[in-house]
This record gives sequence, C-alpha cells and structure tokens, in this order.
Amino acid sequence: MRDKSLTLGAEPYRSHLQQIIASFHDHRGRVLIAAHRGDWRLAPENSLAAIQYSIVAGADLIEIDVQRTADGQLVLMHDETVDRMTNGSGRVAEMTLEQLRALRLRQHQGGHDQRLTNYMIPTLEEVMILARDKVMINLDKCWAWRDDVYAVLLRTDTVAQTVFKSTAEPEEVHSFLNHKPQKPLYMHILDDSNEHHVERIGECCEMVRLEAVEICFEQENSRLLQPSLLQRIQQYGCRLWVNTMWDSLCGGHSELHGAEGWEWQLQHGFNMIQTDNAVMLRRYLDEQ
Repeated sequence: MRDKSLTLGAEPYRSHLQQIIASFHDHRGRVLIAAHRGDWRLAPENSLAAIQYSIVAGADLIEIDVQRTADGQLVLMHDETVDRMTNGSGRVAEMTLEQLRALRLRQHQGGHDQRLTNYMIPTLEEVMILARDKVMINLDKCWAWRDDVYAVLLRTDTVAQTVFKSTAEPEEVHSFLNHKPQKPLYMHILDDSNEHHVERIGECCEMVRLEAVEICFEQENSRLLQPSLLQRIQQYGCRLWVNTMWDSLCGGHSELHGAEGWEWQLQHGFNMIQTDNAVMLRRYLDEQ
C-alpha cells in the first residue's frame, strides 16, 4: 500500500534529479547521501512508503534490495526469506508474486516484535515508477538477474538514474554493460571476497568504465584502504562509496559513534555515504 499523503509528482523533483546525476558523474563533486533501504525509521524497509519518505527527506540515492520470485517477478526484499519482514515464512524464490502480495510488511526493520502494517511487498517496477525523475536508485542483491532488472529499467525509463553494483570479475561486468541500448550505470564493490581486484583496479576502471567504487573494510589497516589505491581510483574519475551503518563495514568508524564516523570517512576521501540516518547526515553536511 502506498501512503497517499506522500504520493509525489515528478515535476518539482526533475531538475533536482538532474543536479544529482550531474554530481554523480563529477567524481570530485559534493558528497552524495544514499538512504539504506529507504527511510525504515518511518516505514518498513524496502517499502514504497520508505522510499517516498527518503525522497521527501532529500536523499540523493536510495539503496534497495531486489529478489526474484518463483514466477520470475522482481520484488523488494533484503533477505532470501520473508520471515523477518512479513507475517509469512518461506523463501522468496519459492513463492509466487500472488503469494507474496498476500503478506503484510512489518514496521521498521522487521522482526516478530514489530507490528504489522498495511504495506505490501512492492515490485521493482512499482518502485522505479515511483522514483522516476525524482531520485537515483542503487541496486543491491540482484546481479544474478541483472538482465531482467535492466528490462524493467528500460520499460520504466529509469536507466540513467539507476546504479548496478557487484563484486563480479571485470570481464563479466563488461559483457553485461556492453552493447546495451542505454548503457547502465555501474559501481564496483571491493571487499574481502575480491581483494585480488586491487591488482586489477586500473584494468577494471578502463574495461568497465566505472562511475564509482564501493569499499567495504573491516579494519582501519585494510589493504582496501591504502591511500595509493584510493587515489588511483579517483584518478580514473570514480567516486568513492562507503557504508557507515555499522562498524564492520567501515573500519569501526560508523555513524553509531555519531558525526565522528562521517568526519573520518570524509577525511579519507569518501564522497558517497550510505546511511541509516539520511536526515542527520544531511544536517551534518549542511553544517560543514
């Protein structure tokens, strides 16, 4: 269910989106704020309402998680099961869209102690229609069905405002991006699973034509945080994305410690910050 009090027309947001996209393509542009699963403090994570609230709050990007159903439909859900976020149980991949639509989302980040809402699990197409001409979208959890996702972006005319990401080998990424009617935006993820890409970062940037790199590092002394690596990435015209929701994603310097976490990340050159507190981060950046 959509919160009709927050249903948004595109016109007031269209010029703002163009400014966001221009900043995204300027690797030395202003810091961009990414809302993690929408504003789940006000509505269930990955719900239409959470996305609407994030748009109203002025997020530059909204990170969403995409799963595929048993009948090939694309829906928003972080987990592979619906257990945490709904009044049902089972794997998304083993349920049809009709079965999923019969469920209701739990408030905030779910769990059996959270009350049920009237919100349903949204489809990716519904989300992209809502976001069209208003905000950039960052796609997570969906690399395995990227071609199906891309078809939705084409159908909803949202390719230019939507960012794919993965830890895949550069050759696989290049194969996906190449020869598309509209070239998708892409951000590469560097984490413990693909540290060998550090040696290939120049090749990756050139082959894939990266727009940004997301770096997940558990410790301050991580190989992925070497100044020489970060500088090289920036020299290729890429933005640097960091996740500050909890310590294990950003070397212990998360937003759980207040603005000090954001300050540390900015000092290390990160200029795209994913957060669970988009309003507070906006206020902090404005004060700077």
